[in-house]
Amino acid sequence: MTGALVSVVIPAYNAGAFIEEALQSVLGQSYSNLEVIVVDDESTDDTRARVAAFGARVTLIPQANAGAAVARNTGIRHSHGTYLAFLDADDIWLPNKVARLVDALERHPGAGAAYHGYVAMDEDGAVVGQPVLPAHDGDVLEPLLLGCFFGPPMVMIPRACLDRVGGFDPELRLGEDWDLFLRIALAGLPVRCVPEILVRCRAHRTNTTRDLVRAAAFGRVILDRAFADPRLPARLRTRRFRTAAYKTHAVFQAGRCLRAGLWADGVALFLEAARLDPRMLSRPSSYLDLALRTLPLADQTWPGLARHADQAAALLTNVLEGLFQSSGLPTELARQRRPAWSALWITISVVQALAHRYAVAAATLGRAFVTDPLTVTAALARAGTGRWMSIPSSWRPVRLWTTERC
Repeated sequence: MTGALVSVVIPAYNAGAFIEEALQSVLGQSYSNLEVIVVDDESTDDTRARVAAFGARVTLIPQANAGAAVARNTGIRHSHGTYLAFLDADDIWLPNKVARLVDALERHPGAGAAYHGYVAMDEDGAVVGQPVLPAHDGDVLEPLLLGCFFGPPMVMIPRACLDRVGGFDPELRLGEDWDLFLRIALAGLPVRCVPEILVRCRAHRTNTTRDLVRAAAFGRVILDRAFADPRLPARLRTRRFRTAAYKTHAVFQAGRCLRAGLWADGVALFLEAARLDPRMLSRPSSYLDLALRTLPLADQTWPGLARHADQAAALLTNVLEGLFQSSGLPTELARQRRPAWSALWITISVVQALAHRYAVAAATLGRAFVTDPLTVTAALARAGTGRWMSIPSSWRPVRLWTTERC
């Protein structure tokens, strides 16, 4: 297959265990007009030797250790393609990935990017969890402010777009891709979705806990920039939407920390979300959202929540206890104690019902009613209208649309 040259940029740091498989997935694409560039970020293992074994088919560029953002920018500077595609050194493209995205961009010449879905795999390459098929297309600014729903291995960007908005920000060691995608959307450039699974992304058990904590801080910086951008439409400048964006980010990061065992950090981030919107504590959906995000990646679904019903109930109870035991708790939050516990019991009732423990669910719902009848009444009213999700995010009741890649 011939067509526009596509430059594939792969940042690599100590990727010797996976880089060959990643490169084979690129070189095995059905679309053949590719240049492949690996930027080695001062690896201390055999990454360079493994890349060099591919000979002239792959360009190897070494650099002093500076992070993925700088490595991708280095690759971009040395590239010649009309389109830029990115792959992490431990992920695997499926054979039609490049062809599908080139086709999408050729059919929409004004687009700033095209992206597709993914599925997670473990370190051994076995697929885990549910496929992720986001459907946001065109103007993606609003959903993108509520969370990064695609990452570098899923995207292709025209060089003309990068010339206009710039590359990856080297000051951002984490979230640099989210920042770039937001700049594309803020520039008014549509982003096209190809509703297919075209990459397998490797989920590591070795991700550092420090990165999880730092990711929350970098995310706030990225949101600060976006909301300060004069190009942000008036409809997204409201206090309500801004609060929703920061709250969603805090809850997402809280879930990641709790899943990794970073208890204090997870509770602190959930408290951060509650400070932004104290009333969220009286909504069962807040706890359901958190519970789903704390599940293993392979189980972030309603059936998964049913399988982990007892674990979820215990975790949510401990989180709320930790929140109300926090020092310096604002009066506005302290006043939410009874509604919060009532909402939590409602949540646990729902989880027990998912697990088909209906007697336990009924008893727990009764406990919620005794704690605060008004909260139960309000929750049932919202459920009756279908407005039971209080935290905007890129997922639907059947499947969590995770933002783990960003």
